[in-house]
Amino acid sequence: MSLQVFLQAKFFGINALLTEEGLGGEAFLSRCHWFSLLGEMAPRALLAELGLSPLLLGAATGGRFLLVLPEASIPAAEAFLSTLAERVSTVTNGRAGLIWATTENLGAWPDIRKRLEIGLRQRRDTPRLPLGLLAGGATPFPYDTLAASLRPAANVGWSPEDPTAFLPDAGTHQWPLPIAVSPTVPPARRWGVLTADLDNVGPRLQAATTAEEYLQLSMTFKNFVAGELARVAATPEFASRVTVLYSGGDDFAVAAPWDALLDLAREMRRVAGLMLRQLDEQREGASRSVSMAIVHARRGESLADVYSRSLEALEAVKASGKNAISLFGRTLDWAQLKEAVEIKGQMRKLLSRFHASPEFLDELEGFYLDPAGGADLTSARARRRGRTLDKPWRLHRRLRRAVDVRESDAFDKQWDTLLSQLTAEAAGRRQLRPTGYVALAWARLEATSS
Repeated sequence: MSLQVFLQAKFFGINALLTEEGLGGEAFLSRCHWFSLLGEMAPRALLAELGLSPLLLGAATGGRFLLVLPEASIPAAEAFLSTLAERVSTVTNGRAGLIWATTENLGAWPDIRKRLEIGLRQRRDTPRLPLGLLAGGATPFPYDTLAASLRPAANVGWSPEDPTAFLPDAGTHQWPLPIAVSPTVPPARRWGVLTADLDNVGPRLQAATTAEEYLQLSMTFKNFVAGELARVAATPEFASRVTVLYSGGDDFAVAAPWDALLDLAREMRRVAGLMLRQLDEQREGASRSVSMAIVHARRGESLADVYSRSLEALEAVKASGKNAISLFGRTLDWAQLKEAVEIKGQMRKLLSRFHASPEFLDELEGFYLDPAGGADLTSARARRRGRTLDKPWRLHRRLRRAVDVRESDAFDKQWDTLLSQLTAEAAGRRQLRPTGYVALAWARLEATSS
């Protein structure tokens, strides 16, 4: 009986392709889809080329895949992956790559997994010159129209002549498209990108005691992210508004009009909590947290640039303790987000009920003592004046002049409520709370979009 061998492979470097300066929206979508297909199609093509059963594919999630192969097939599998790795390096000019490791199915699963991780790390640490550069300098990425070409297709095909190309309804081997191609870049005037990550998935997987448990958990997370994201995006509230950029093993990214992003974030957090709660019943003490970041596009900003900023914001959330959301450059826990909604409502009420001038929000803008990370919100006029909350009565006096005398008491009460929600004492001075910053940015965005 032939010895079984585990083969684990991992693609890396996709963000270097997605954050390229000046990358257009259609090209960005094509690169997202190319990478998703690469992780799904490569292990299936390997098994098909070697004449092995597709049941030997254990899991393919987020650019990683795990195969169980007969020992006699390992040389052919190594040759397949070497050719694929060279082509990936060539078409991406060395920015993306493929690493893999093998080990015999001997011993307990934690020991097998550790040997695979060590093998991957050793291969990743081995320096390699980018083959695209060796061949004579950087060349354009050849698949920037992939999304458009696959849009009308029912199947995606693969051929050994170019193992990184994916063909619409053609090729040596074909499979049903596993990932729906997103239609277009959001055309709304105000739009943004939401990135999200289920927290502590890595430790959950590492805690698996058997290969079966590891594979089951991997597929649970993958199926949840892909399935629930597709379901939510197809509901009447989000249909035709949400563009799925990618969905991985434990993370996803979408682009949408700004007013859809927060509702989508809330719904995905809700269903993620239900799924993780079910897992908690099986594993005591497991975390149920989700980290997210929403970044709104600035005027003239490319999808690639917005996506890059969203990744930075998500990293800041995870570094601050996870289970939170970054919005308008501030990290809030989910309870604080509800508070920011209430503060925004107070601001909008001053504008609507008491007919305050829209410049009221610009005046509030000048209260910030340290607008770090909010250069898009803080005007040059406000910075020159250097106003602070040390003398808020000046703004109150200007606003009150425009209020009907019969509404003056109600206005004063509304103003005091807003000011108490907006500020806090710190180092002997009044400063805006993070929730106030988010509420102001949010109210200004709504005001300029209405």
